[in-house]
Amino acid sequence: MKYILTFMVLALCGSLAIAQTDAKAKAILDKTVEHIKSYPAVEIVFDLSMINKAEDINETHHGKAYMKDKMYRIDVMDVVNYFDGEVIYTYMPDQEEVNIKNPEENEDEMLNPSILFDIHNQKFTQKLVENKDGKAYIELTPKQTHKQISKIGVWIDTKTNMVEKVTSFGKDGNDVVITIKSLKKPEKELDVTFFRFDKDAHPEVDVIDLR
Repeated sequence: MKYILTFMVLALCGSLAIAQTDAKAKAILDKTVEHIKSYPAVEIVFDLSMINKAEDINETHHGKAYMKDKMYRIDVMDVVNYFDGEVIYTYMPDQEEVNIKNPEENEDEMLNPSILFDIHNQKFTQKLVENKDGKAYIELTPKQTHKQISKIGVWIDTKTNMVEKVTSFGKDGNDVVITIKSLKKPEKELDVTFFRFDKDAHPEVDVIDLR
């Protein structure tokens, strides 16, 4: 689940962007990131698919995410993940449990949103594979060997500068696909409390503070 969340945050924040080997790919990704960053906050509706052809696995989960500055809230697979800029809350309603952690305590540094908009400058090289009829496909390859990911594919609508789909190709045959259904400005202003689990509103929930 942590790997999936890591990939989701990267993809939905539009941070799977700029690298330093392919000028054409860089130009497309620069525009895409700039466009997403122009929103004061974003509301994203997406499908998360997990695929393993060898094991005949193909399952899809619907989700929704909100992003503002360094904060995020992602609701998918019966888990709600919050980050208020300082603390990560992982709320599992079915288990009536929420785990609270500091971001630096996560094993995978990519879970810390404070580095999301820098990670693309140093973590990946990229290649523009196809750019036709307003649709571009770019492949990102980790500069250093990644224990789980062999490459990431990004599909972009170059007319709107929007990410349409992102696929993480797993070394173990498990691929994760995020398909963006919509991305827009939220209807209401989102303050920090929206990105923080409300313990008072859920007195029945067992709070496990791991800080």
